[in-house]
Amino acid sequence: MPLYVGDYLGDTGHLTTTQHGAYLLLMMHYWRKGELPDDDRQLSKIAKLPLKTWCEFRSTLQDFFHQGWKHKRIDAELQKMMRVSEKRAIAGQKGGIGSALARMKLENASRSRHGSSPAIAVQSPARAAANADHSHSHKSLPEGEANSADPPKQGSAARGQEPSIVVSPELAAYVARRTT
Repeated sequence: MPLYVGDYLGDTGHLTTTQHGAYLLLMMHYWRKGELPDDDRQLSKIAKLPLKTWCEFRSTLQDFFHQGWKHKRIDAELQKMMRVSEKRAIAGQKGGIGSALARMKLENASRSRHGSSPAIAVQSPARAAANADHSHSHKSLPEGEANSADPPKQGSAARGQEPSIVVSPELAAYVARRTT
């Protein structure tokens, strides 16, 4: 939780030491939970004050909050933190895509120089059949009916090509910029 010392001291110069402690504890709870309860017993526990003392300080401390113990500055800082976190997550995803593209370029360059097979292993149909689970019973199906255990063949995979991956337009544009 950021604490702007100049702003804090400017706003709280009239508080006693005990009131400073209670206010800081309320702010810390608000930062961690995103809210404060509107219950004097709970607030006195959060502020670590006896209920009688809390009731004496309540109105002074409530002046720092609005509409049901909301704190504008902490709400703004929480929103800012969420925006930064989202930006970092997006940047991390882009960085991951960029490094994957760089690895793919290196692999492709290496393959073209050495004439080696693709880095991605594709299991041959004969090996797939050898590794298949044959523990279930087989039924004869009329010609043209598919076995429910067999995956459906669609699109390019049915034509013998590698299946394509669905890519968002934003990601496609980003990849296009990175590969040119």
